[in-house]
Amino acid sequence: MSSIGPPTGMRDWLPQDALLRQHLMETIGRMYRLYGYLPIDTPVMEDLSVLLGKGGGENEKLLFKVLKRGEKLAQAKEQNKDIADYGLRFDLTVPLARFVATHQGKLPKVFRRYHIAPVWRADRPQQGRYREFYQCDIDVVGGATPDYEVEVITATERVLKELNLGKYRFRLSDKRLLPLLLSGLGASVDQLGSLTIALDKLDKHPDQVFEELRGLLAHDSDLAGKVHSFVMFAYDTWKHKTGRHERIEYFTKYWDMVTPSARRAELDAVLANLQSIMNSVLKVNPGSCIVFDPILVRGMDYYTGPVYEAVVEGYPSSILGGGRYDGLIGRFAGKPIPAVGCSIGFERILSILQERKSGQAAATVSRVLLVNDGQSRDLLQQRAEQLRNAGICIETYLEQDDPGKQFKYAEAACIKWAIESFDESTSTVTVRHLSERRDLTMSLPAFLTLLAGKAPA
Repeated sequence: MSSIGPPTGMRDWLPQDALLRQHLMETIGRMYRLYGYLPIDTPVMEDLSVLLGKGGGENEKLLFKVLKRGEKLAQAKEQNKDIADYGLRFDLTVPLARFVATHQGKLPKVFRRYHIAPVWRADRPQQGRYREFYQCDIDVVGGATPDYEVEVITATERVLKELNLGKYRFRLSDKRLLPLLLSGLGASVDQLGSLTIALDKLDKHPDQVFEELRGLLAHDSDLAGKVHSFVMFAYDTWKHKTGRHERIEYFTKYWDMVTPSARRAELDAVLANLQSIMNSVLKVNPGSCIVFDPILVRGMDYYTGPVYEAVVEGYPSSILGGGRYDGLIGRFAGKPIPAVGCSIGFERILSILQERKSGQAAATVSRVLLVNDGQSRDLLQQRAEQLRNAGICIETYLEQDDPGKQFKYAEAACIKWAIESFDESTSTVTVRHLSERRDLTMSLPAFLTLLAGKAPA
């Protein structure tokens, strides 16, 4: 018989992994709700005109399209028209823009939301890249001042601390900074795109980036010297973690190279805004891991101001990214709407937690097996309900097997404890710690405390 599995690029979730995923969702949601962010959801499908906008372009290559149904499909085929009318969402930002336009009259002036849900992309599947995966977005729609960047960064750092991911750096820059600096050093408009795209890969492929820069700047030795000096200056301090690059003024000699004066004024305004955001974040959260990173670009074209991402020590890719995007949300609403947000790399964080025993333990449900002692099924189920009423997650063994087989079943199901007997009159239980093969008799409240991890076994 041939093997059968899920569709290519998609996965099944076994209970332990599904529990860990649920734990991650609940933790993220709980932290953001502390700041007033509320959950929303949208249909997994959107109209193709919503997903593709006026053109289509690269987004159309990502789409899983949904065929028209019934007579409409037959008519489309007969008339040689498009046979699809919907598509599966490929991110959570486009649905948010449509959501805001649909519910304009019902939403507050400043709308805080988070959305954790699956998305689908028709990419070529490969290691770590799937066609179906979860995204987690947090956004403030209608927030125009830098105070909202401060709030998003502070709330997101609280999430990272709560997840106990270890040492991380929350890198901050501005979408406008690098183009302003490069043009101020002498780069032409035609060069800016290629240079920023190359520099955006510096943390992942530095040797390749330096090679690309040599090719891009081969015909302008003066500009090449300035750019190479700046990039090496930034890269060396970042690579060796001196901490000096976290200060904007550390790069003053490069800011002073920027001409003409109008461009320098633009640069100074951007830098002053970034300094204000950093100062505020550190006042609100003195333990913040925010750092200044002038090389940070973020690849998305729709960012219009400050951008940020976080990296965990020991992992090559960023675990989240975001920034201000004042031109996107209003495209369906017919008016400009400021917005700032963050997209957490849900799958990347999930992978980190899966690698760590602490992550697995945090998502473990303390299930307990109620041993079938051979009495009536009704009495067994009645006892199980009494124990559930006391707050214990009980799985009842309903087959007529000897205790040894029941214990083996429990161990195979990753159940740590088995209740061998329950005396309702004295509210005591006799339990077995399965991995240690030892029996204990104690009060029901004491067992509840033990399950909660508040007392030694």
